[in-house]
Amino acid sequence: MEQSKTEKKVLINMSDDHIYDDINLTKRKTITNGKKYNFYIYKMLSLEKKLSNGKFGKGDTVISQIKNYRLQDDESEEMLEVKLKCSKKIDDSMNGFNPGNSKKIFDECLNDLEKRGMVKV
Repeated sequence: MEQSKTEKKVLINMSDDHIYDDINLTKRKTITNGKKYNFYIYKMLSLEKKLSNGKFGKGDTVISQIKNYRLQDDESEEMLEVKLKCSKKIDDSMNGFNPGNSKKIFDECLNDLEKRGMVKV
């Protein structure tokens, strides 16, 4: 279910920048080298777990090497970078000798995120 802009702004104020509680998307506001740098972190664990029937989506997490996605910020209308936080297990498996199944699950996660408004650049 998609929320209106008004509802999203209320969530931002009420839950410390946690925008979509059901999909673990968090907006981070930082200043790096004197410049404003805002970005989103999408924690993919629950989605990984669901799509892999429990094989992935648990344990330690890492930020994925994939950094070519953006999501529009409702406050500033800017397209902000999305950092994908995934399980270390799926990340290691995708970089291993037999990445087939893990790559397929990760791609399914990305497709789901694109349906929710994330844009590949």
